[in-house]
Amino acid sequence: MNINFKEDLKTTLTNCEDPFRAIKDIQDENGIALAQIRPALPLLDLLGVKRLDFHLAVLDDMKDRLIKRIQELAQHDDKQQLEILLEKSFAVINLTHVTPIVMEIVKYMPRIPDKYVKYITEHEQIYSRAPIELKRLIWTDNHTLFQKELQPIIAQYLTNVEEQLLQCDHNYFLQLPKQRRQTSPTIQSLVHMIGTNIKLYDIVRTSLQKLFQRTKIAHYSSLRLLLLMAFHDLENNSVSKSDSIHIFVWTLDAALKERKLDVKKQREIEQFLDAHARDTDIINKHIPFVLADPNIISILAKSCVLLLHKQVDDEMPLPRSNKELQFLLKLLNMGLCAWDVLDGAMSYHDPIDSRLLTHYLPYLIRLIVENRLNTDTSSSSILKLLLPQTEFVQYMINNRLACQLFLRFIIEIYHQKQFWLATQLIPYLNELVEYGAADKLFLHQFVYFVRQSVEPIHYIGILLDKFFVLQAQGHEFILYYGLILLKHVLHKTNGTNLVSKYLSVSLKPSHNHSIFIHDKYQQLVHDYDECIRQIQSREHIQQQTSTDKQNSFSIFH
Repeated sequence: MNINFKEDLKTTLTNCEDPFRAIKDIQDENGIALAQIRPALPLLDLLGVKRLDFHLAVLDDMKDRLIKRIQELAQHDDKQQLEILLEKSFAVINLTHVTPIVMEIVKYMPRIPDKYVKYITEHEQIYSRAPIELKRLIWTDNHTLFQKELQPIIAQYLTNVEEQLLQCDHNYFLQLPKQRRQTSPTIQSLVHMIGTNIKLYDIVRTSLQKLFQRTKIAHYSSLRLLLLMAFHDLENNSVSKSDSIHIFVWTLDAALKERKLDVKKQREIEQFLDAHARDTDIINKHIPFVLADPNIISILAKSCVLLLHKQVDDEMPLPRSNKELQFLLKLLNMGLCAWDVLDGAMSYHDPIDSRLLTHYLPYLIRLIVENRLNTDTSSSSILKLLLPQTEFVQYMINNRLACQLFLRFIIEIYHQKQFWLATQLIPYLNELVEYGAADKLFLHQFVYFVRQSVEPIHYIGILLDKFFVLQAQGHEFILYYGLILLKHVLHKTNGTNLVSKYLSVSLKPSHNHSIFIHDKYQQLVHDYDECIRQIQSREHIQQQTSTDKQNSFSIFH
């Protein structure tokens, strides 16, 4: 605005004969030019109110009135007046009290001149105060700046998921998808940032896929699915409708809600895939990435294992003739190998290994049958039907699909309280620690269902001996979940005996373990000591009560 007030003030005060008179003249000349205010100024001086404080108070009131007037102009669609206001006010946008006025104007501008956008982008202090409408406009052309805004939000999402996986009081995979996205600060922040801007949504979607390809972290897939369905929840939203796999994801979301992928939904998915069979972007990019979501992997693996149990109950066709099972296996395999598909090493149309259908799955079915026919469930009895361990394990090591099905098979037999069969198969987990058995995604669900299903602590002791103790020192999270199991049995009958057996040596962290694990261990030691004190206190009270009764009986006689 070409106001050089600082230099003028310096010159005036340097050259004047009476500084006090000069200051009064400056105040009269530059003060608020309202006759009704001037008489009040001497009174404010006597009350100790600084002129600066007075002027700032008036400025605040003027700012609020002007913002209200801007909103009225926007309601009447007076673009010309808004443009005039923007041009006049932008010159002093760096003034703290004027910045909100400029930001209020640009909120209602259909198009903002590039020179203004460029200036705001280059000045961090002003950019940080920009309304989301202006930021969306900036991000549309400045992808780097948008990516910078996304990074901490996405990183926080990963942190939140990891924290939830370390809590075994609830099962992360049983949380309803709509509840998950409504309570996720990350999802709400991304929806707010994107608004109805399809271009920004595409940037987020592409960024998540690139992050997955670079890191192989499947939670990026979860975030992509949750974000799409969050826009779907808004109804008639142009963003969700712009996504080419909206219907596909919607069907998967319904399956997650019902915790099963029934025949009807399978047909809907199959029809979608058949309709887009020639679209390589959908079939070999978007679909595999979404299927990599750990929640989808979990529901697909569960559905496959339950179908194996159902085959025993209903005498259904064997796996090689069961089209429903084969379709689920194909989807599951696509999710497990999503990284390879995106990298071009695999294709959706690649067939499932025939040995899985003709040898591996029939063997799992035979295990289910033997478990049901077995009458001797003592821990000393063993499976009559044993596949050569090297062949069985080697096949799971070489085949991700077989390995995932076995891990889910273990979870389900614990969930169904088939403890005898579980104890027979637990040793195989030691061979799969590098292939999923030491992964938090498996351990979280596994330990949750063990805690929910196993009442006799004897079976937990077997589990600890055959797996957790053997792998605890080499795999931090196996040790962590082993400590979770010990805490679970601590207050059960004879629980302290079981805990003391493992706490001092077998499940004690070494110097190679993190501070986090040592803290959890010390907390369990404290809980154990407190439990022992309570037991000793109860025993002392019972003993004292018994002694008092004996004394009373002696006195009576």
